[in-house]
Amino acid sequence: MTTIKQTPNPSTPRATRNQCLDVLHEVFPEADVADLRYRINAKFQEHVELSEQLKMLLEQSQMGRKLKPRTGNDVKMQPWERFRSREYVKAAEFNLRKEFKSLSRSTILAVMAENNNHYTKSRTILVDINRKSWRHKITSWIFLRPKSDEPRAVPKLGPTGSQELDEELWELGRPGRVEQAISDLAIAQALNEKQYEEIKGLLECECCFGDYTFEMMAACCQGHLFCHNCVTNAAKEGLYGQTTSLVKEKGSIRCLSSIADPPCDGYLPLNLMSQVLPEEMLRAMEDKFIEDDIACCAMPIAKCPFCTYAEVDEIPPWSLRRGAAYASAALTLFLASASVWIVIILLLGLVFAVSCVYLFQAFAANEPVYIETVISVLVNKAVKNQYETRRGQMFHCRNSSSICGRKSCRNCGKEWKAFHKCFENEAEALRLCVENAMAAAIKRTCPSCGTSFVKSDGCNKLTCVCGYVMCYVCRVDLKGVGYKHFCQHFRQVPGTSCVECDKCDLYVQEDESLVLKVAGERAQAEWLSKNSDSAGWRPPNHQVIAGYTLKSSAKGSIADSHTLPDQLESIKLLVEDSVIQLLELYIEFDSL
Repeated sequence: MTTIKQTPNPSTPRATRNQCLDVLHEVFPEADVADLRYRINAKFQEHVELSEQLKMLLEQSQMGRKLKPRTGNDVKMQPWERFRSREYVKAAEFNLRKEFKSLSRSTILAVMAENNNHYTKSRTILVDINRKSWRHKITSWIFLRPKSDEPRAVPKLGPTGSQELDEELWELGRPGRVEQAISDLAIAQALNEKQYEEIKGLLECECCFGDYTFEMMAACCQGHLFCHNCVTNAAKEGLYGQTTSLVKEKGSIRCLSSIADPPCDGYLPLNLMSQVLPEEMLRAMEDKFIEDDIACCAMPIAKCPFCTYAEVDEIPPWSLRRGAAYASAALTLFLASASVWIVIILLLGLVFAVSCVYLFQAFAANEPVYIETVISVLVNKAVKNQYETRRGQMFHCRNSSSICGRKSCRNCGKEWKAFHKCFENEAEALRLCVENAMAAAIKRTCPSCGTSFVKSDGCNKLTCVCGYVMCYVCRVDLKGVGYKHFCQHFRQVPGTSCVECDKCDLYVQEDESLVLKVAGERAQAEWLSKNSDSAGWRPPNHQVIAGYTLKSSAKGSIADSHTLPDQLESIKLLVEDSVIQLLELYIEFDSL
């Protein structure tokens, strides 16, 4: 269920539109965002609260079916897909018209409308249109006239009147600035190394024994020097290899000196690590240390399946719900006042039945059973079930580095979407397997032309459209035999088997219900035996396919139990489930 977080008074109508867009995208994550924006604009009213806006949008008949599907696999809404401010649209139009003087204003506005007024996407399309325009070709042919200003690969920086557009232009120039910085750094390092060679001041690495400048060296806490390449290689081996170069206690790398005597037990300081290793490798090391700590932690942990974020999933303090306890006590006293003996007999009968079950299992397993242990186990299960119900199935990643932030399901570990269904792929695969097996059990296929068919009524002598004749019961070819293949003897009671021959009956009707049920149960058992490795998934107790209910494959069913221990185990599980459900009514949490 989607929770709407409403702001009392949004500052602008654009803020209200964006809030509506966020909620609709959360409800319909696979819908086209452009279609959602169109529907919001069509129904938007400036002086109506956010809740009323959403109510008008969601009350449209079959809105989810009418929405256009989103292209691509990325269902996350991008920042440029949101509603734009008037300052941004005005500044983007001004800069594009200034840059593409050979294009008409209508062309620029049309391209901007196609791309939600996004400057970068509109500019990419306009560059291609500008190259194909007749004005551009004419000016390129006339050499005597000054050449028209060509659009630059990266737009020129400058104040545009919109802070959002200024930031977008700055981001467009980031790759060029990074490339320039890398080139300048390579030139500076080459000059620095040349100067060190002239004064013979190069230092020797104690790991690879190469000569490097002082700026390309790192030192452990004991003062041993080694180059940046060795540090990077050691970090890679620790992350993706099987070496022990990482120090979990310090979150760093061991000393790499191969000439230290005795061997150095130092490590690289964290400030040097951040200067040597790239940001991606530092994050990978942190993630590895976090995963190791989580694996060694004895606390209950809920982990994000898409990143290393994890949080404690501990059951908060709980207590008995006094209102429900008082009501139950009052009801018990009322029944006892009406008839004390009935209450006493019912309680004694229940205690005796449960005691017999547990005592029989204790004798069979030759293990003692303690009442305190049984009660504690039942109470803990009831508390856990109630906590999981109150907490919900959705897990929201709160990664501080803002590289994830995705929602997932605590049960199946898949990404959380609107109307989420756990293990949907497994259930769908099981359903298709059983349906195919049930269909194959009742259909017949002509061996001559390959046509499949099912008999609805009539006799068991079937003639295909290609002329092939076969028996519906035994599938034998009846060419040249005809009705002689079937039993010709008279029977006193129609439908009974013949005592004089074993030929097929001409008008016998196959019990399709039984055939479908047997085929479905066999296919279900085979599929579960081959796909029983899905962690956390259990097949449904009542699988209804094509109108037929297959029997449950869950263990502990009373109907499937034939021996006395199995039946007692089933009775015990049934009683425990009933007691757990009853105890859940009396449990409440202090911090939920």
